Amino acid sequence: MTIREKGYHSWDGELKKTGIQWLPMFFNGIKTVFRKRFSKIVFAFSVMPFLVFLLATYVSTRPELNMMKRMVRMLDNEAQFFNVFLTNGWMIFTLVVLGAYFGAELISGDIKFNSFPLYFSRPIDRKDYIFGKFSIVLFYFYLFSGAAAILLYIFKIIFTGTLSIGFYTLLGLIVVPFLVAFYLASIVLLVSSISRNTRYVKITIFLIYFMSFPIARLLINVFDSKYFYLVSIHWTIEQLGGFVFNTGARYPYPGWLSLVVVIAVSLGACLLLYRRIGKLEGQIESSN
Repeated sequence: MTIREKGYHSWDGELKKTGIQWLPMFFNGIKTVFRKRFSKIVFAFSVMPFLVFLLATYVSTRPELNMMKRMVRMLDNEAQFFNVFLTNGWMIFTLVVLGAYFGAELISGDIKFNSFPLYFSRPIDRKDYIFGKFSIVLFYFYLFSGAAAILLYIFKIIFTGTLSIGFYTLLGLIVVPFLVAFYLASIVLLVSSISRNTRYVKITIFLIYFMSFPIARLLINVFDSKYFYLVSIHWTIEQLGGFVFNTGARYPYPGWLSLVVVIAVSLGACLLLYRRIGKLEGQIESSN
């Protein structure tokens, strides 16, 4: 047995990985977001689309109320109703607000406070770190979109007393919320990794979303090509919803292209994020 003098000594062993390494990041991130200032206000704003569609579902069973006629008519086509719920402008803007509110600082804050040595000194690697950050964003995105859609369907069963669901409605409820959440989360986290200035990151997230509309319109007019609709984040999501729910194309190009673009952009952003975190990790190792 080796005898050492009192004092600090570097450890030559290795930390053993056990279980899912990013779960503590996930649980801590969920609690941190919930405790943030103004979080209750942001959550109240985010739940409004669900409440409006819930009211429309109730009104559809009470013809004497004679209100929300357009939304009530959509209930005749179940797939169309849930497609509109998950891809309407209000819902997507809500997710963007959520992403800017709590997603902007997930990586930017770590850069600002030089937290990477703390993360990577533990038995986690780049992949675990990214999974942990993604899990936080996906949780809140899915909570206010996918989980809300499922809850809305449960209330629809309660109000109407009918238990039936079409194949494309079921497919859309499973696929669309996940794809939209993954698409937006990949963009949010990539932007969060480019700067230590969280305010700059928030502004950039909003600019990317809002500027995608006029840029898409400009390119459509200049090049007279229908495929530039894919430049707009919201239009791409709307077309994706129509394709998966099988409710018809909203814009004049094949719906499957929106699926390809969403997956390609998401994976591309993840790859860039992975490399970006690798550079930060390399800087830490070189400084040590």
